[in-house]
Amino acid sequence: MASELCISVTKYFLFIFNLIFFLLGMVVLGLGVWIICSKETFQLQLFSAHPYLSLSLFPYLLVISGSVTLLLGFFGSLGALKEVKCMLATYFILLTVLLAAQIIGTVVIFTQKKAFEISLEKYVKDMIASFEMNNSTTQDLKKDLDVLQSQAQCCGWTGQEDFREVPCSCYKTNATDNPTNQGSGVCCKSISNYTCVVYEKNCRDTITGWLHMHLMSILGVVLAVAVVEICGTILSMCLYNQATLDYSMPMYF
Repeated sequence: MASELCISVTKYFLFIFNLIFFLLGMVVLGLGVWIICSKETFQLQLFSAHPYLSLSLFPYLLVISGSVTLLLGFFGSLGALKEVKCMLATYFILLTVLLAAQIIGTVVIFTQKKAFEISLEKYVKDMIASFEMNNSTTQDLKKDLDVLQSQAQCCGWTGQEDFREVPCSCYKTNATDNPTNQGSGVCCKSISNYTCVVYEKNCRDTITGWLHMHLMSILGVVLAVAVVEICGTILSMCLYNQATLDYSMPMYF
């Protein structure tokens, strides 16, 4: 009797856990799709700067992770509810692989952090240097610079002094009587012109601050999810072992 009660409690705990996991997968999948569809974000401009690890693949990894999480939620929920040993075993294996991948991914991100910041500085400086040129090969870099500065609300890598002529994306909204701070181009010929109000923050402090804050947030989320996943593996194995002892439980369906 006590054994049956233990199985029942474990089964429904695992079912609720995987229902939440399934919903979490939908959120992660939706976030990845949204980032892919929203190309004009300065975060994506930053992620494409790393020469060794293409962080521009990050939203696609979100889509893959969300899809795997959905699959995990399905196998775990149905396997727990129906007590199907094959699905419980598949769930355990997939969850273990996902947990290992998260640990490896976290280690890679934090060990590559310094290299990413160095390559990011070079990337932004290349964008600034491209602004002084006027040819077709630099148009994409100019566009990236405008997206970065307008959305991050910063100007230059170290400040507005990086430019001989301040680009429009450095200007605060409604800074002039006829604000033209959207898009490429130069709106004011002189920084000292009192009608030109540029962002005081430089992009170096803004971007590194954004990276540090979000890396800590990512670490916190990964640790929390890892704890939940470990609980899931333990519950699934407990239920699987009990199912192995109980020959009335189905192996498949």
